[in-house]
Amino acid sequence: MTTAQFLFRQLFDEKSWTYTYLLADQNSKEALLIDPVVDQVDRDVKLLLELGLKLVYAVNTHVHADHITGSGQLKKRVEGCRSVISAASQATADHHLLPNEVFNMGEIKLECQLDLHLSAG
Repeated sequence: MTTAQFLFRQLFDEKSWTYTYLLADQNSKEALLIDPVVDQVDRDVKLLLELGLKLVYAVNTHVHADHITGSGQLKKRVEGCRSVISAASQATADHHLLPNEVFNMGEIKLECQLDLHLSAG
């Protein structure tokens, strides 16, 4: 078994003052975007292509009042991309995360934590 090589990029949308995070397993090339912004989908898809990554998840940390999520557009543009959000949000998504749920991205395991400082979900 190889050791997972973790890639992390912090991206920023000035209009909404929103940070988006790109995480990837560089061995498997599987990636996820956390809190993608609809106005930045072109930027995000371009970066994924440049890095040779396969987007498997578009994750929203909560229902956003400050920007429109890019998850729907990413699902249309990237085959196999699944939208993810907390089950507490009651929002539409391909997968609803539960507190402390662990899911895989390549060889990397990610554990979900509930943040009571954000809006529900």
